Amino acid sequence: MDPIHIEQVLQDYGPLFSRMAGSYESNLAMRQELTQEIALHVWQALAGFRGDAQLKTYVLKIAHNRCVQHVLAESKRPKADSLSEEALPLTSKPLEAEQQLMLDKLLGAVRKLPLKHRQLITLYLEGMQYNEIAEICGVSQSNVGVTINRIRKHLSEVLHNE
Repeated sequence: MDPIHIEQVLQDYGPLFSRMAGSYESNLAMRQELTQEIALHVWQALAGFRGDAQLKTYVLKIAHNRCVQHVLAESKRPKADSLSEEALPLTSKPLEAEQQLMLDKLLGAVRKLPLKHRQLITLYLEGMQYNEIAEICGVSQSNVGVTINRIRKHLSEVLHNE
């Protein structure tokens, strides 16, 4: 197997790392720090990639684990009132004001979900298949499907009631 270069991984998956970090962290500075931590952990783990899974699944599992560790660490840290909640730049393309507002509402609703649900829906929103999500999160594929359908229904209700 050819060696994988971090530059190519960052080019291919850097925006994905940023979106994942944004679904777990609303503060811009903390989100950028988390994105960098994800990239660092991926870089450190690339030597161990054996090709048992797709590269995207491998790096998403690392990103997912890093985000979970971040949430757990932040939950133990005292909250500072001065930290601002800034909108997540989810894509590199400029969004219309209405689209950005809906995106901000969606991400706000996702951030309020319990951690396990946030993990599943974030991976789903990144286009991962149920079997890939199950592998990353360590749950059954049927559990992923049922839970994601419930989360989608809940998010739809939340967004339509705002």
